[in-house]
Amino acid sequence: MKRLILVALSVVVLCIAAQPIAVHAQKAATSKTMTASGPVKAVSGTSLTVTSGGKDMMFMVDGSTRFVGKGLSTKSAAGKITATDAVSMGDRVTVSYHDMGGTMHAANVRITSKSTAKK
Repeated sequence: MKRLILVALSVVVLCIAAQPIAVHAQKAATSKTMTASGPVKAVSGTSLTVTSGGKDMMFMVDGSTRFVGKGLSTKSAAGKITATDAVSMGDRVTVSYHDMGGTMHAANVRITSKSTAKK
């Protein structure tokens, strides 16, 4: 009898504990991925600013941000590449991003054309 009560209480506690996890997973699955395209105005190790639709949009970049473009697979063979390794001011990019509590997080940055300006 004690064992049955212990098992029943364990099931109830696990069900209650799993609810916040399920709600968080559902919110993450429903977060909308958006895109923005334009020239890069500024780039640093933690952010990327793109002029899109006549306004500047600043995106947070981190270790999970993926950079795609000509020659980047060769650079990434030597190790993880950062935003400053992949993108330069004036490059045209398309950024796939999602809103993370008011901060735009860049999930994928595709370099569509490199800047022709001399460095």
